[in-house]
Amino acid sequence: MEEPSQLWVELAIYLFLAFLSLAFLLFSWVLNRYIQTKRNRYLEEQENYFRGRIGIVNLKTYPEGACQEPVMVTGSVVIANNYFVSWASQFRNFFGGRMNGYTDLCIAARRLAVVRLLQDADRYGANAVYNVRFETATIMEGNNNKQSAGGVELIAYGTAVKQMATMR
Repeated sequence: MEEPSQLWVELAIYLFLAFLSLAFLLFSWVLNRYIQTKRNRYLEEQENYFRGRIGIVNLKTYPEGACQEPVMVTGSVVIANNYFVSWASQFRNFFGGRMNGYTDLCIAARRLAVVRLLQDADRYGANAVYNVRFETATIMEGNNNKQSAGGVELIAYGTAVKQMATMR
């Protein structure tokens, strides 16, 4: 049988490791919230900048004769797997339900791809983007035996045009 002092030392070690794990989770959560807030602030600023300057239309064609200089523009973003969100979503996998962390990540990726599309259109002096579409691709990571999604690429693309003043 072990000495009582040895049991207290082991108990202290286990409590310290539990505290360390909880502190790491809290730090990860706070850092994740900070990054999300900073990203959302940036997206709001960019979306407000382009609001009213460049229109986005999902029509496949633009009015002939009313637009000049059509050019294809793209906005691409790669979102890496967020391990804190992944860890928290494992509980949702077990019980079922909406995975808010991944949903928010996908919304932010789509918004960032659109902002980059608008920045590309702005480089060409366009004031409208027609036929806007989205594509996704999964980036796999891991070895041959076990692969998992390491990230997702989201691409927004469309045809940027300069509309004549009468069409605006």
